[in-house]
Amino acid sequence: METPYRGRAIITDNFDKVEIVIPGKKNYFILLFFSFWMVGWFFGETSVTSTIGSGSGPDLFLMVWLAGWTLGGIFVVSTILFMLLGKEVIEAGQGTISIRNQALFFLSPKVYDLNEVKHVRASEEFSMYNGFQFGRRQRGVFNNFNSGTVKFDYGLKTVKFGNDLDEAEARHIIERLKSKRILTEKNF
Repeated sequence: METPYRGRAIITDNFDKVEIVIPGKKNYFILLFFSFWMVGWFFGETSVTSTIGSGSGPDLFLMVWLAGWTLGGIFVVSTILFMLLGKEVIEAGQGTISIRNQALFFLSPKVYDLNEVKHVRASEEFSMYNGFQFGRRQRGVFNNFNSGTVKFDYGLKTVKFGNDLDEAEARHIIERLKSKRILTEKNF
């Protein structure tokens, strides 16, 4: 018999707020692939940098290539760091909800007024980057930083959090916020 899935989110009830920590989802195939890719990236980066720095004059193609190659490396490193060390931290209470993504660096949280939060819902993202791996639907690597299963409308913008959560876990989070009376009927 299969054991029930307990979810990834760590929910902490404090007196006047709820903190939800969602660790980054690890896709071991992408981690392995990007790790090997970084070895090739390093050799490409160092050889082109030494060619440009050798004094043979500026080569516009190599400089543009190096810029693109460097941006690709930054993307891959940030993806690896988020999968290994990253997490989403959501704090809700006292009339606000704040959402922060963090890995090694700390970004300032985005804070939203709960009086303006409308149409709170749980729905999984589907995009052309979704793929199949081991018989289960997996998010594409390109969705890691702008997906979310928990969504709400804030003015004319849809705010998302809960990257790669199953829809059932997202509904559980919404119910916990509702039972704590952080979310009320006007938010739905």
